Amino acid sequence: MTPLTNESLKPVILRLLKEAWGVREGENILVISDYPSPEDFAIKPLSLLESMMERNILAKRIRDTIDELLPNKVVLYFMKPTYEHYKNPEDRKLKEKILDSDIVLTLTEFSLTDVPIITKPLEEKKLRHISGPQVPPDIFMPDGPLDVDYYTMEGMTTQLFSLVQGARKIEFFDVAGSHLTLEFLYPVDWLWESGFATEKGMFSNLPAGEITLMLPYKQRDCRIYGTLNIFPGWQDDLTQLLSLTLEDNRLVDVVGGGKAGEYLQQLIYKEDVRIVQVGVGTNPQAKDPLCPTIADKYVGMLHVRLEPDARVEHYYFPISKMKINEKEYSRTELFENKET
Repeated sequence: MTPLTNESLKPVILRLLKEAWGVREGENILVISDYPSPEDFAIKPLSLLESMMERNILAKRIRDTIDELLPNKVVLYFMKPTYEHYKNPEDRKLKEKILDSDIVLTLTEFSLTDVPIITKPLEEKKLRHISGPQVPPDIFMPDGPLDVDYYTMEGMTTQLFSLVQGARKIEFFDVAGSHLTLEFLYPVDWLWESGFATEKGMFSNLPAGEITLMLPYKQRDCRIYGTLNIFPGWQDDLTQLLSLTLEDNRLVDVVGGGKAGEYLQQLIYKEDVRIVQVGVGTNPQAKDPLCPTIADKYVGMLHVRLEPDARVEHYYFPISKMKINEKEYSRTELFENKET
């Protein structure tokens, strides 16, 4: 279990409350977590049950810590498990508690951003929502990815966003020979997120710090191709260098990788394996590249998501340089001069 204590949480929670979320006097805060049911203990993997229970304890610690730090009303609510993106649309008590809040923090197994019982009352009142699906509790430790200068991170994130938004061609490189190219025939919007949820209707992830391109778009809008060379160690069964060849937004060839590569080779024979997301991390405090929740935010780390690859959330490589509309930018220009 995590070494977190209520006392160790305080400096990070205070920073979130004051800097990232801008909590004001009189605002109500709701902390939501989902818990394993008695039936789950008979059928679900032990690792899943342990991670959920860790988040349950984390949610309790966060609620108690906020209660100590602020005079604001803070409520803790446990909802049914979200293994299948929440199947209980009649949870009226949950809806009432959301409508009675100004800020909603969700610490759950799956994201709730597309669950109507959650999103409808959030949108109805334009509430601030901070989402933490599958977060490891130790991200709340001092010097972790939540203990970051949010203004510095926003500067880096918005600078990178301004470079890629509206670009006709973007190329990513790493020192292992990876080279991913994105070509746009029509403008495609990138998303950016730097942790602030200070005004009505704002949304933030835990941890924050990322620009993201969500796919699929129509074929004529965006074309992605290139080679990703993934080092061993990112997954338990990735025992050799894994080389992925991408063409026309799809995975078309796999070389190496051990058992991880064998799985992908079999998958592309049976399925149309498409690229559905490309993102770049911008959080200077996200320092664990082997934890997917944190690696997505790791400064200068590119991630690519493939579907229907059910084994791995993302494939990663550290960016050594980028070309944007044929202009080259070094890693230092993009990231390292901003790291803390």
